[in-house]
Amino acid sequence: MSTKKTQLQKETERLSHVQSLLLQVQGKCACYSTADNANLNWKKGSTFSEMLKVTMDVELNYQNFGAFIRGKAYYDHRIVNGDGVSDTPAYYQQIGNPFGSVVGNELEPNQSDGRSADIMDAFIWGDWYINDMPLNVRLGRQVINWGEGIFFANGINSINPVDVNALLAPGSEVKDALIPLGSLYGSIGLTNSLTLEAFYMLEWKETELPACGTFFSPSDLVGPGCYNGFVPYGMELHAAPEPAVFSAPADWVTLPRVGDSEPDKGGEFGIALRYFADSIQTEFSFYYMNLHSRLPVISGHYANVDEFVAFFNSNPVLNPGGATLPNGMSLTDLRTTLVGATGNPLATAFLLPFGDYYLDYVEDIPLIGASFNTTFDFGLPGGATAVSGEISLRKDQPFALEDGDSLAGAVGLPALTCYDAPVPYDCYSKFEPGDQNVGYYETDYYQAEIAFIHFFDQILGASRWTAILDIAGSYTDLPAKDKALLNSSYNATLNFPNLPPVDQTIPGVVPIPYEDFLNGLALSIPNSAGSPEKNAYPTSGAWGYKMRFTGEYNNVFAGVNLKPTVSFSHDVYGYSASPVSNFLQNRKALGLSLEAIWLNDYSVQASYTSFYGNEPYNQLADKDYYSVSASASF
Repeated sequence: MSTKKTQLQKETERLSHVQSLLLQVQGKCACYSTADNANLNWKKGSTFSEMLKVTMDVELNYQNFGAFIRGKAYYDHRIVNGDGVSDTPAYYQQIGNPFGSVVGNELEPNQSDGRSADIMDAFIWGDWYINDMPLNVRLGRQVINWGEGIFFANGINSINPVDVNALLAPGSEVKDALIPLGSLYGSIGLTNSLTLEAFYMLEWKETELPACGTFFSPSDLVGPGCYNGFVPYGMELHAAPEPAVFSAPADWVTLPRVGDSEPDKGGEFGIALRYFADSIQTEFSFYYMNLHSRLPVISGHYANVDEFVAFFNSNPVLNPGGATLPNGMSLTDLRTTLVGATGNPLATAFLLPFGDYYLDYVEDIPLIGASFNTTFDFGLPGGATAVSGEISLRKDQPFALEDGDSLAGAVGLPALTCYDAPVPYDCYSKFEPGDQNVGYYETDYYQAEIAFIHFFDQILGASRWTAILDIAGSYTDLPAKDKALLNSSYNATLNFPNLPPVDQTIPGVVPIPYEDFLNGLALSIPNSAGSPEKNAYPTSGAWGYKMRFTGEYNNVFAGVNLKPTVSFSHDVYGYSASPVSNFLQNRKALGLSLEAIWLNDYSVQASYTSFYGNEPYNQLADKDYYSVSASASF
């Protein structure tokens, strides 16, 4: 097995996880203008990345000690120079909130998103023997790889965050994308067959999503260079979508973004016990970790009523009659006043600029897991097949609530998440001004994965073909449908299934059945459903598979080796809840590439990637792309 494992590591060193990570970061809602810059900025057939990248490794060894440093620098001409990245409608404007600060940013990526120079790995290590037991210790910025997962994220190998931008670069390698973190790691061989490993993280960092306005940006709200405010329903036009439904300029109903809620730099640790059963040539491993989330959910705060009152009392446009509202009003009282005065159940949207939202990275998520790796002879040409698998449980994994439901609660409309409020489904009867509007639901998440790797020698004219099949499934302990609705990789409208009871009315106005109200509202929202959207919401179970075939054709001409690769992924069943989002039923991706290698130091690669299946919910379906890269190592 050790030989097989070494070969597998060499074969997979250059395997790109682009498809897997792209499927992870799809946007949440196509109806909002805050999820469209990645489409608006790029013309069909134009290039979206023209990158030059340099990576340098330095390794020092002395007796049983050593040090390793790796640095990376890149320059993306397309992003930095902005050639063509502003192909957006002329009516897009910067948005200001009532206090005059800018809410919207320019739609194109920032120049800083196209260039960077960083020290990646930087650690020292030492090897010793303690009572004949081998001990290895590493200290510094490093990557720690645990588990047997290959292509699927959110399994055991979740210790280090991922730089998704690095994975998207032509010619990318896995080592370019895993972000090293400062940590202390140790491994000791207790016996010839039993090994103990442990780590403690000295710093925390989030997964780096594509910058806003870049081709693969999942949202205009999450990622570097994004808006610092949420503009609902295309209101960047500075006009209400339908005055009969709600008449207000966008800058009066924009929800501002405030600083992210990040975990403390500490408290992340893990321990692993590995046992090699010599009689069956199989390694078994058991893991326990406590990790902080690398992917965000969106939380916020309810409006500061006193700030709104001060603005209202001094604003003749919003308050033409010169009425004076008192300080100290509750959310319920203010809603009754606003809705009663206007007769419009959406009048509470004026409170949005006085609340906020932020990216919330939840702390202390326990992970328990087990894995194995072995070989098994299935009778295929080429000998035994490497087989590996893992299963993991994340206790109290945070999943994003349906964003429309959270927004409804923020403006005092019935929301499933407030089913237990004094007035059922009425968040204003449960929370005070300025209280936190938690945007996630914590529940248990299970994921299992099994992978097969086989080497076919001397077939189809190649010296070798490497075949990899990776199958994964997940189970989420979803909340009851009448208590909460979770977000998937795609949600289309506020008008979601499992609404509060149809006889639920909006307090303070003439009774309006909530579903009827939403059906009317939907008519004014671009790309929204006129009836409840029932597809693409999370399911408890989901599974899919990924395959990759890589050939090796040696000395095809003038010492040049060719490596064709075909990869395919298919989400067979189910929808994963966000931000895990591994599966979106019937979503598929096909990748084709050909790499020419000369003297093992120079290479040129051309590739094509196609995303398709389950449109329109598969938001990568219009993101097919070609790439060409050249590299030299010395």
